[in-house]
Amino acid sequence: MQSERLPFRGQMLYVAGVFGWSIVVNLHAGLIVYFYQPVGDAELTNLIPRITIFGFINALSLIVLSARLVDALIDPVIAHLSDGSNNKRGRRIPIMTLSLIPILITGILLWIPASRGDSMVNIWWLTIIQILYNIAVSFYVIPYNALLPEFGYNAETKLRLSTFQSIAYTLGLVAASASNALVNFYQDVMHVEDKFRAFQYAIWTIFILGWIFLLLPVFIREYKYITPNRVTKSINENFRTVLSNRNVVIYLIADFTYFISLTIIGTGALYYVKALLHIEEKHGTGMVATAVGLAMLWSPIIYYLARRVRKKILILISLILLSFVFGSIKWLGHFGMDNVTEAYVLAAVLSVPFAVLGILPPVVLAELTQYDARKTNENREATFFAIRSVFIQIGQTLGIVIFTILIGMDPDKGIGHYFAGVFDKIPFEELGIRLSGVFGFGLGLLAALIFFFFDDKKLNKSMAEMEDEMQAQDTESLS
Repeated sequence: MQSERLPFRGQMLYVAGVFGWSIVVNLHAGLIVYFYQPVGDAELTNLIPRITIFGFINALSLIVLSARLVDALIDPVIAHLSDGSNNKRGRRIPIMTLSLIPILITGILLWIPASRGDSMVNIWWLTIIQILYNIAVSFYVIPYNALLPEFGYNAETKLRLSTFQSIAYTLGLVAASASNALVNFYQDVMHVEDKFRAFQYAIWTIFILGWIFLLLPVFIREYKYITPNRVTKSINENFRTVLSNRNVVIYLIADFTYFISLTIIGTGALYYVKALLHIEEKHGTGMVATAVGLAMLWSPIIYYLARRVRKKILILISLILLSFVFGSIKWLGHFGMDNVTEAYVLAAVLSVPFAVLGILPPVVLAELTQYDARKTNENREATFFAIRSVFIQIGQTLGIVIFTILIGMDPDKGIGHYFAGVFDKIPFEELGIRLSGVFGFGLGLLAALIFFFFDDKKLNKSMAEMEDEMQAQDTESLS
């Protein structure tokens, strides 16, 4: 329930948080594997021992997995604390405020290995810091996301906020990818000879920028705009209530599958640029800027279409298109055009599904939370977004694990030996990187198949009824 409507200035302060969140999250997701286990760059040293278990699970996979699993366990607790909070300043922003200093400290330490060499101590160091960093970010992100359906008092406002958030997120992704270009700046302009040190400076520069934008939403006086029906049920009852909705389960499973594929490709971005296309890192930034810039141009069109076409249809088309973009990675560098041109064509095609899937899924989830609030008379927005966060965390973990397994395969044993025999025409040093596109292709199609069973007609009917009730209340208050 909203006591006052958040003005446009407040909406922009809220959206600014996504820009900061996008930077800090995408820096970690896009660079952590390459930073600690670089491939194809003689100036950077491997920092994690290439230890494998069962012939295919390597140390870096286990590090990422442990951090994500701990984060997934703590997310429901954060959500329950937020939904049940009776803080007079609000249920969300006070928790977000407390997370800012831990994010700053752990976000800097993340890029300071305990040893500059291939060392076991780096395994323990990175595991601990990643766990602390992920928990700190969750204390910000989960309450923040819960504010979308609360600030978005009607369908128009939710769609507008989600569109602005998508634009801010994509801008944050561009800013995060600019760290690659900043490496060259620190080396060529600032004369930092050590590329490892230049990498650190570049990452820290972008990270601090993102952290500053995380500050902006905390200046919103949440209590002025939201009067919630706080959750009084236990954490188990709370989650059972959410997961009893068939539509929610379908949404989560499709989202989970999509994020596995997206993370595989995101983690491999620098590898595609360096190992498959053999072009400079700066083009990685250029590709992201192209995809994001075009996605921003599509945003008004998507905003227009989403008001007239079923969101389910637009999401399904985008998932299918995205899967084919992923599948093309297997043939990168062999499309009969200049490699730089090929990179930017791929980025341009990627921009369409990127735009749709950045705007519409959060709106669908916000509608699901409002449907639940209308049915139960309790506002459990944080729980919905926490459950989604758990599924995303596990999906992202599996994506990173799958990618690190693929690039860490041994040609003489395990699945590496098998794939080397099946794909004998592909150089083995490229095989795992190219196969990541095949995995992304299959998972994208699977996500589309699952979301096909989402029943949006019932949800749309409930949202229309809520709109009618709000209009009637507005008319009554004016009279």
